[in-house]
Formats: sequence, structure tokens, C-alpha cells
Amino acid sequence: MIKEWFVEKFVTPLCHYYTLESTLVYGLILVLATVWIYRLLKRLKVKIDKNFFLALLLFIIYGGWTRALRDHFLGIYENQWWWCSPPIYVVIFLITISLLLAGIFLEKYFKVPYHKFMIISGSLLLLYNLSLTRITNLLAVTIVLSLVAFWFLAFFGYHKLFPKKLSFINAGILIAHLFDASSTFTAVSFFGYYEQHVLPGFLISIFGPWIMFPLKIAVVWTVLYLLDKNIMDIQMKNFLKIVILILGLALGIRDFLTIAMI
Repeated sequence: MIKEWFVEKFVTPLCHYYTLESTLVYGLILVLATVWIYRLLKRLKVKIDKNFFLALLLFIIYGGWTRALRDHFLGIYENQWWWCSPPIYVVIFLITISLLLAGIFLEKYFKVPYHKFMIISGSLLLLYNLSLTRITNLLAVTIVLSLVAFWFLAFFGYHKLFPKKLSFINAGILIAHLFDASSTFTAVSFFGYYEQHVLPGFLISIFGPWIMFPLKIAVVWTVLYLLDKNIMDIQMKNFLKIVILILGLALGIRDFLTIAMI
């Protein structure tokens, strides 16, 4: 019975959709992994600052981009289950943490800034992905980028008018999540895709794909507000904001490129 339950809830949905049970388990793993990574960074005395963000940014892009290429079975990602969700998050994490440790070693013994080593490494990975990528669905690209441009103007405009209510960083994180919402809205509304995650899928089935926009705004803005209000440790706050950014930007890139390469 346990084996059949595990297969039904975790194995069969792999690469296709999430169940409630798998969502809860993966969410718990994410929380535990976040705590462990933060403690590891503190032990390694890595500052969670602009350089750390720049070191991770290309790997965030690489994760979402690679997931999209796997959807189209291209290059080394062809028909390999570990490049789909959620195993890909483990693969990308192992690649990133390995290169981060290598970068810290180079900085300590050879005075090479770790973030520069990571940027070079990430650029090489993205160049390989670029060699496989063919954008063919210009309609999808136009729709998504038009929606993102609207949200960009809306939230950075709000930041300019009310900087104390919405910081520049928080505006950027919100736009990353609305990039994901825009890509999901476009994919589901116009190109026959479906939402794999449990709660968004349930809400879309009731209200339609447009619900992704108020859902993202309400949830992400609230979480960012609570972080700014309750967490005084700037290192922890920065780290948690990067985690929130990853959850929006990586998925947005995956969804966008998946429909752009139809």
C-alpha cells in the first residue's frame, strides 16, 4: 500500500504535474534546504550582498532555461528525467554549490573574486543553452513581453512615487513573479498548456488564468512586507529575498521559453 501510494503521488506525476502530497513534501524540503544553505553560507563567511546576487543570477536563469530545453528534448537534456521538475532543482543546486565552493577556494588561495568565477562559469553554461535555443513563437513572445512591460512600468512607477512603501528591490522581485504570471497566463490562455502546481491550478480552474496576477501580487507583496517589518538581520533578509526571487524568475524563464520555442 505504501509503495503504491508513493508511486501514485510522487513517481507517476514526475515531470508532468504536482499532487497535494508532493507539494507539501517538496515545500518542506525547500524550507529545510533554505535553512541549511543559509547556515553554510554563514560558516563560509559569504556576504549576502550584490556580489552574491550577481554570482547566483546566471544560475537562476540557467535553471529555468534548462527546464524549458528539457521540455523540447534538446541537447544533453534530451529525455533525461533529472532535468525536469522537481529533480532539476537538485541538479542545479549541486552545480551551483559546487562552483560556489570552487570560487571561494580560488578567492582564498589565488585572490580571484568568487563572484567573477561564478559569472564566467554561468556564462559558459548559458552559451551552451543559447546554441540550442530557437525562438519560433513570436506571438507568445510579444504577449508576454507586453504584459511584463506593463507591470514593469506599474511597479517601478509606484516605487518612484512611493519609495517608502515599495523599495526598488521589492519592485524587482514583484516584477519577476509577474513575469512568471504573465508567462503562465499566456501559455494557458492561448496555447493549450495547463498549470502543474496544485493551488494555482485549482484557482485557475475556478477563475481563469488571469487570477495569477492578483494571486502573485497579494502573496509576494505580503511576504516581502512581513520580511521587511519583522527581520532585522540584513543578511538573512537578503538571502530570503533571493530565495523568493528564484521562485519567480526561474519559473518565469522556464514558462516563457517553453512557449517561445513551440
